[in-house]
Amino acid sequence: MSGNAAPAMLGRQVWHELVSLLRTPLTMILSIGFPLLFFVLLAALLGNAIVDESTGVRLVQFLAPAMASFGVLMATFSFLASGLSEARATGVLKRQTGTPLPRWALIGGRIGAAVLLGFIAVALVIGVGVVAYDLQVLGRSIVAVVVTLIVSSFTFAAIGIALALLLPTPPMVVAVSNGIAIVLSFISGVFLVSGNTPEWMNAIAWTFPLKHMVTLFSDALNPYLTGSGFQWDHLAVIALWGLAGAGVALWALRSGRERSTASEPARARVNAADAAPQHSSRPSVRTLFAGQMKHDQAILWRDASSVFFAVVFPLLLVAIIPTVNGGGNIDIGGGLLLGGFYAATMAIYGSAVTSFVNIPQGIAEERERGVLKRTRATPLPTGVMLAARVVAALIVSLLTLLAIVLLTTAMYSPPVPPSWPVGLLVFVVSATTFAIVGLAVVSLVHSAQAVAAVTLGTLLPLCFISDVFVVGVNLPDVLDAISWFFPLRHAARAMTDSVSSIAGPFPWMHLAAILAWAAVGVLVIAARFRWETVKDVRHRAR
Repeated sequence: MSGNAAPAMLGRQVWHELVSLLRTPLTMILSIGFPLLFFVLLAALLGNAIVDESTGVRLVQFLAPAMASFGVLMATFSFLASGLSEARATGVLKRQTGTPLPRWALIGGRIGAAVLLGFIAVALVIGVGVVAYDLQVLGRSIVAVVVTLIVSSFTFAAIGIALALLLPTPPMVVAVSNGIAIVLSFISGVFLVSGNTPEWMNAIAWTFPLKHMVTLFSDALNPYLTGSGFQWDHLAVIALWGLAGAGVALWALRSGRERSTASEPARARVNAADAAPQHSSRPSVRTLFAGQMKHDQAILWRDASSVFFAVVFPLLLVAIIPTVNGGGNIDIGGGLLLGGFYAATMAIYGSAVTSFVNIPQGIAEERERGVLKRTRATPLPTGVMLAARVVAALIVSLLTLLAIVLLTTAMYSPPVPPSWPVGLLVFVVSATTFAIVGLAVVSLVHSAQAVAAVTLGTLLPLCFISDVFVVGVNLPDVLDAISWFFPLRHAARAMTDSVSSIAGPFPWMHLAAILAWAAVGVLVIAARFRWETVKDVRHRAR
């Protein structure tokens, strides 16, 4: 191969992989949209006040580096790992190795696309910061910023590839990679709004590359520091992690761990096709409901990524956020402790993920695979199938609530709130409503990827403006009005009021707003839900 042929081949492969990523709505939202959205929301929540009148330095100067670092982490670690794992599981990677394209070009194309995606995320955060929030970009440290981004991007990419090749299934890769990314983000100062990280947690953070990247990037944009911005000790730690990740990835590739694991997804599809119980005679509605509900729960618990985001992630936040903000027994007003606040809001968040994200996405995927179309030929009525999904989501949500209560009791020993029965009622009504609204989204949006993009793209921003992730801030009037329009804010407020040591009035208005969304969702489902995809319906019409 000539000297110019190899770079040209790699460039074409990078472009191919980048176009594939840009055509995936979920990837775009999570790797580019979320860092930018979190940046804008946190700037709005905290206020972009001037911290130094003499220099005009604003608060955003210290917020932008963390959000930009998060964008790099998501693009080059989480999504590179999950994308490569999916290609491995479906046999795409194995088939590609049978083409004339060298293996180094295949892997290099994915790495290059992920790195470019991370740079796009950084450019958007910094660009919006400069244009909208008076962020100052310092000429003295531009070279250091670029070098830091390059070294960090390739380090996270190497670790992501190693993780994708070592873990057996895509759901497990998604759960582990995102779990690592989110936990490290919290202990590395990415989402630290106030307070100080405990020393033991800080020591753990310094052993991983993200903390060093955030520090380098923050110091490079810090107008009170001088010098070129290069800190070779931090860069050395990041580079060592990259070398270790690359070594493990090369070992995995040489040992044949890139082979297809398509058999497990195939088994999952077979199980999903058995959604309706098989009987020699027509089963009763009760039997159909029980069988469908058992199936739906099994599907939810089998998916490692669903379990992580709906159960493990809320538990982690209950443990981490109060810890890094002074402890769970801090009184934040109105008889409410910080640990109790996050126990309530994380329970609502976990329920929303299960009911509004995981259940709708599962139905949309089954519809695209033709599972629902085949199920329609069975005795299972539409109403029974959908009701079973709602109840399955409610059961998983209640188990998550129980786990959060046990963890909160063990860590913070809060007093038993007098209004806990009201909180349980609010939780059940909210979880049911989230599931109904999620099914309404499936009725209106027919692509599985689009359903995931709509549900996640709606839920996470609302969490920031609905007193779920952030406490003690005053929202701008526009954001405050938007948040009260949706059921999440009402659910979070009613739930947190119920865990206060001071018993308040019954939350009639909050419950009425939540139930109004449930009623609208039922009407949408009744009018628009289909067992088949739009393509199937058009084909049948012809």
